[in-house]
Parts: sequence; C-alpha cells; structure tokens
Amino acid sequence: MKLHMGRKAILALIGLMIWAVPALAIPEIQLYVEGATYDASTETWVTNSNNFRLWVMGDVSAKGTILDLHIAAAYLTGEVGTISLTPTTASLLTDPSISQAAVLNPLVGADGTQPIMDDGSALPSHGIYGAGVSFKQYDIGDFTLTDSPIGDFSGATAFPSSFPDQGQINAYDVSITGYSLVHFDAFNHLAAKNKVMSLKAPFSHDAEGTPNVPEPASLLLLGLGMGGSALVGLRRKSAKNAVRS
Repeated sequence: MKLHMGRKAILALIGLMIWAVPALAIPEIQLYVEGATYDASTETWVTNSNNFRLWVMGDVSAKGTILDLHIAAAYLTGEVGTISLTPTTASLLTDPSISQAAVLNPLVGADGTQPIMDDGSALPSHGIYGAGVSFKQYDIGDFTLTDSPIGDFSGATAFPSSFPDQGQINAYDVSITGYSLVHFDAFNHLAAKNKVMSLKAPFSHDAEGTPNVPEPASLLLLGLGMGGSALVGLRRKSAKNAVRS
C-alpha cells in the first residue's frame, strides 16, 4: 500500500513539474534572410551578398495586430551608400499578400542615436547602436494578416521544421551598395488592454548583410568599434546580458 501511494505521489509530482514548465513562445516579431547562414555566436542571420530577400514576420495570431512596424538598418556613419527595399513575397513559405512599401523616415537615424519605439522607449543598443553608427528607418505599416505560417526562426536548427502559428510576412528584396555591414532590426508595439506594449524582434532573431568585405576592411571595422560579425556578437552578448540582468 505504501509503495502504491509512493508511485502515485511521484506521478503527481512529475505531472505538476510538466504543467509548471511554460511552453516556448514564438516571438511576435522576427527577421529572416532567405539563403542566409545563422551565426550562433552573434545569434543573427548573416548573408555576404549585396542582394538578398529579407523577411519581417509578425505572429499576429498570438496577441493581435502589431501596430506601425518599423525596420532599422544600421551602418557605419563614415560610409556612404544606398539601401533599397523592394516589396515582394516570401518564396519558401505560403505568403499570398504583397508586402507594403517600406517608407524611409528622414527625421531619425543620426550618428550615435538609437531607434525609438512608439511607447517612447529606446531600442536597446545590443552592441549595434552608439557612436560611429547611424541608421535608416523604414515604416512598413500595421501587421493584421494571418495568411502565412509562422515558426520560430531562432536558427538553432536552421529553417524551422514546424509552423504552429499564423501571421503576416512582409518580404523585401534588399539591395546594398557602398556599405560594408548593414544590421537590421524590426520593432514597435501593440495595444493590449488599453495599454501600449513595446515589441521588438529578439536579438537572437535579427539579420545582417556583410557584402563582400575584404580582410583589410574587416580589420579597419574592428578598429572603428562596430567591427565584423565576431566583434558585433561579443558586444551584443554583453549588452544582452546587461538587459537580462
């Protein structure tokens, strides 16, 4: 009898432990680059091409409409170049809706500043923003659709194998000239229970273009402070640890 009760108690404890473990949630906003490589050290989708397809994904089915979404594209202030984003559709998943045009906001992005979310808070620097770095900000509108499958694009197993949620994908054909590194973030907010809640793509779900950077230029970037992917990753890790603490 005591043994039987002991087994029941153990089973009940196991069940309680399983129930207490929260399910891993898919981020409300994510970035992905078709054909890119996931750099585990920087937790970023990285491509070395000047031309690539960038996805901005919103998990609308999780918490509802994501409002006034923005893309920030950070680059070294001393460099001169162009960044174009042409609306298209994702080619690797169902994406029946053409993306909204990305409209440049010319009033933000000065050297040393950080993007500001609509609740008034600054996007954490996460080793990207600061002195010597400027950014271009593009407005891409509200995310309201649930016509595309959404999975977790953390990169732990490369392209996701499951897509449990539904949401919206805005895909853009990106063309970069003149810049040796462009780092992309997506952010803004949703309105929940009469409150504005800021949202951002987790820094483990962002994207970067490092088009054709020769080794001497990479060494120069390291000296300037933003650096190649390795230094950016070290700075991002330190910043993330500070934010989490």
